[in-house]
Amino acid sequence: MVMKLIVAVLIVLGLGLAVRIYMSRPAEDALRPDEHVEIRDLRDPLPGNAFLACPPDHCRATAAPSPVFAVSAERLAELWGQMLAGESNVVIVAAEPERGRLTVIQHTPLLHFPDVVTAEFVALGAERGGIAVYSRARYGSGDFGTNRKRVVDWLGKLQKLAGQ
Repeated sequence: MVMKLIVAVLIVLGLGLAVRIYMSRPAEDALRPDEHVEIRDLRDPLPGNAFLACPPDHCRATAAPSPVFAVSAERLAELWGQMLAGESNVVIVAAEPERGRLTVIQHTPLLHFPDVVTAEFVALGAERGGIAVYSRARYGSGDFGTNRKRVVDWLGKLQKLAGQ
């Protein structure tokens, strides 16, 4: 009985290691063609493994509200970069400053599953900006609330950096 348990544990550990190695390949740190999104063009229903937050009147899809910041969209992009620098397992995969967009992949700590996060920085008037954030899992149909938690956490950190 003990031997069977040891074998089962070793098999599970081996499978976990294989998944982590597979998810750590350089190919997992590249944006795939179907992952390039225009947040404004997203429509309901969003996948169950995704979360969207948008400033007022920016998104067509149902989204959680994101704060309006007392800084320009350009400054907001700079602060977002500073915030990301403090996050673990984040790789920038598409920087489009001229379009006010940045896409990153953040890998989960244990098995390194990749989640794709796109941020668009929105001018909302003189020295006011907003951010639309779309976070989604690359694999699977559910995410146990990981993408929602990430977006809420990152928006909170951004608010602190912006002095709000």
